[in-house]
Amino acid sequence: MTRSYNRRGLLRAAGSAVALGSLSGCVGELGTQGNEPVRFGAVLPVSGSLETLGTHGMRAVEQAVADVNRAGGVLDRPVELTVVDTEGNAQKAVEGYKTLVDEGVVGFVGGLVSDASIALAPKAASDGIMEMSPASTSPALTDAGRADGRKYFGRTVPSDALQAIAMAKILDAPQYADADSIAILAIDNAYGNGLASAMKESTDAEVVSDVRYDPTASSFDGVVDEVFQNSPDAVGFVSVAGQETGVLDAYGSSDYEAPWVFSAGMFGSDVPKYYEGFYSASLSSVRTDGYFHLSQRLSDIAPLAAYAVNAYDALFLMAAAAEKAGEATGSAIADTIQSVSGGTGHTVSVGDFGRVRSLTSAGRELNYQGAASGVDLTEDLEPLSPYVVEKVQNFEVRQLELLQRQFFESGGNQ
Repeated sequence: MTRSYNRRGLLRAAGSAVALGSLSGCVGELGTQGNEPVRFGAVLPVSGSLETLGTHGMRAVEQAVADVNRAGGVLDRPVELTVVDTEGNAQKAVEGYKTLVDEGVVGFVGGLVSDASIALAPKAASDGIMEMSPASTSPALTDAGRADGRKYFGRTVPSDALQAIAMAKILDAPQYADADSIAILAIDNAYGNGLASAMKESTDAEVVSDVRYDPTASSFDGVVDEVFQNSPDAVGFVSVAGQETGVLDAYGSSDYEAPWVFSAGMFGSDVPKYYEGFYSASLSSVRTDGYFHLSQRLSDIAPLAAYAVNAYDALFLMAAAAEKAGEATGSAIADTIQSVSGGTGHTVSVGDFGRVRSLTSAGRELNYQGAASGVDLTEDLEPLSPYVVEKVQNFEVRQLELLQRQFFESGGNQ
């Protein structure tokens, strides 16, 4: 599915957004009818097993576009959005990307899964189009999307190199799993393989089983048997929300018993009894002011699914970069996006595109404090975000420790 949004439709979306919550920032006039729109895209799974993640991400991107247009657009030009449904499939993402090229987009939000982003990054770089992923965390993407001395791939979530360090800490530390031997179980795709490999390099425990699984399989009993064949002290589990249920249900029905350490975003509101004693290394759940402002705007789908806030930040940052650069092109966004994401500039946040315009017009620097976090991008255009150690105790998810940026800068030695 491909959804396109014209200028009139976006004005209607902006108007309806007002009813969802108060919008900050200046309300300006869109440019004249003769002004060519600035075109952005979103490449997300709005159907299939990841439909909830993709749909919430799409709504967040639509809200960012509405916020930008309410403030007068980018460089006095209205923003138009084209949404491509990947169905969670990398090949469909590549096919849909061709639509974005034909539409003349200067940047897009996506992909969601790492397989899609890895497939898209070299194409976007070759075409001079900026790609900002809200959820792809494969370490391979740190160097992806480079062309002509620029990096055309960025993300508003950190690399799995950070998550691997956090998961290894939980597996190794005496106050947590304290495991001498572990099994690694990972979804069989670029994300799972990348994080599993990074975890093996980060942990001090002996890896006695290293297993991959297909989330579409009809049975997972054999997978669980393979994980526990060498009696590990703990299991490091890499998956995504919506594609982990079969494996965990099979474990819950078995006689095996060991603590599991989940990758980010897998503790939901429903905590089965067999989760007791399980851990997670998740992106910090500290809620920013921007998070609450976005939640108000999208109150009809609250609580927001994982990565929706990151999707908003991805679109807003690209628009802010184009505004600051004075040029709505992929190369200008690539050159400028790090400078608007953080530093010592004037703070802007969700809904503040009017402030972005006034500050850049006055030659001021920007420091975007997003819906997800501060989103201070490194030279590789990815954040060093804090992670939180969580544990299920008495059937409730409890936060035990916050791992700050300095922890990761030290390689996990603090």
